[in-house]
Amino acid sequence: MRVFIIGGGGGGSWLLPSMCMLVGRKHLIIVDRDKLTQKNLNRQLFTEEDVGKNKAVALAERYHCEALPIWYTLGCIDLTRDDWLISCADNHPCRLAILRSVDQFKCRAIIAANEKTSSEAYFYRRDWRDTPLDPRCYYPDIETDDTDDPSRPETCTGEAQVATPQLVSANVMAISLAQWLYVFWGMKRPGMGLNVDESNFPYHYRANMTMLETFRIKDANKSFELVGEPGTEPEPTPDGASAAGAVYA
Repeated sequence: MRVFIIGGGGGGSWLLPSMCMLVGRKHLIIVDRDKLTQKNLNRQLFTEEDVGKNKAVALAERYHCEALPIWYTLGCIDLTRDDWLISCADNHPCRLAILRSVDQFKCRAIIAANEKTSSEAYFYRRDWRDTPLDPRCYYPDIETDDTDDPSRPETCTGEAQVATPQLVSANVMAISLAQWLYVFWGMKRPGMGLNVDESNFPYHYRANMTMLETFRIKDANKSFELVGEPGTEPEPTPDGASAAGAVYA
């Protein structure tokens, strides 16, 4: 079993050290082609000495795990069904490649994202493809939005961050939600047996400065309805939008 953390910036740099304690360093691979800049230091877990280094390499050296200094694309890694992809990436092309990797290799994925003061994480596995549990169904922009695709030569590193400034608190919340999903689906669920009723299991967490939402499998056909007392409606995020298209650059 391997856990690939895709993106070593505002999310991945915080997720990696805690995942080392959860799953062990030998199982972890951090994936990112980007280099650390001075402006990243206000919310990414690096030091001044890391500026100019590849983010994945710098993190792997510190936490003694493996680094892949590449942009994640479909087919760039040979995966097995025991592998996990945890996305801390800042763009939909990478998220789409991760979802398609799950479809192809039968592995599993968790995608984390945030805006300035809102955060979320959602889980995906192949048998949910083209159902209301498929992120491409509740966030259709994943399939069409190629904004800030890092594989394009004209992409300006840091452009997304300037357009949507980040707070370290939102980054940390997003990876905390992702980690809860990993603990549940990667560590607890395998011991529950094949015939357990999954209808009350969470597949999506979302938080802002005033609430934390849990979306259960049985609620998938009621998109964005808050799990709670009948008639309870979720408040809009302070940012005025979902965190699905958020950035970590």
